[in-house]
Amino acid sequence: MRLVLISIACSWAFLYLDSVYQRRRAEALFADLRALDFATAGFPEIRDIVIRYGGHGIQRELLPRFPAFGGCTPRDCTFRLWIMSRLPRIPVLNSTEEEFFYAALPFIGVRSWVVVAQFEVRNGKLDRSQTAVSELRMERIDSSGHQYLVPLGYEVQTQRDAASFNLGCTSSQDYGVYVSHGYPKLPAYMLTTCVLQSAGISTKRAFDVHLRCLNGLFRGCTFDELAPSAWADHSAKDDGTGT
Repeated sequence: MRLVLISIACSWAFLYLDSVYQRRRAEALFADLRALDFATAGFPEIRDIVIRYGGHGIQRELLPRFPAFGGCTPRDCTFRLWIMSRLPRIPVLNSTEEEFFYAALPFIGVRSWVVVAQFEVRNGKLDRSQTAVSELRMERIDSSGHQYLVPLGYEVQTQRDAASFNLGCTSSQDYGVYVSHGYPKLPAYMLTTCVLQSAGISTKRAFDVHLRCLNGLFRGCTFDELAPSAWADHSAKDDGTGT
């Protein structure tokens, strides 16, 4: 029994410390994005950030490319990077394991979260980007009492052309925040900020992201903890009822 308890404690410590380490890498990424001038950013700036966090270039169709960016040119390249906790990498074989990984472990600070960032460089300039932090949680979404895995989190979309914003952001906005829903009956699952990449439009509020709650005990992040500036802007819109 003692060996079993020691094994459980060591496994928890490994998963928790790895999550803290990855969270600090993600915090450094968001700090770099707050400092980035999206209006003038081009291939060199984006390439340097992606290399720093272990990302790589990909094909336009999102097929993997070689890490050395062999398929990219300074005028036309798509980059992607991932930072994640160890938990999403562990294969889940059945519903019992799923319940344990995504319902029990979060109460002791071990959560399944991931940060994904994608940057598209066109004609030598950053054309658009999407950066998201999300966590898989077990949520009850109907009266049956069944729990389902639901992604909840925050994302930032930036684009050089506002007319091509999708869904909750409109072509008339330089900056907008909305809450999106995955499917009917699912809870609000993603807070999204859209920012036009233009001189004079600050991206710092959009990338004001606090990740410490990803390692908190007993409960996950809420929108106001994860992205306080964006949530304040959303709450100020239509008394916080707009989506």
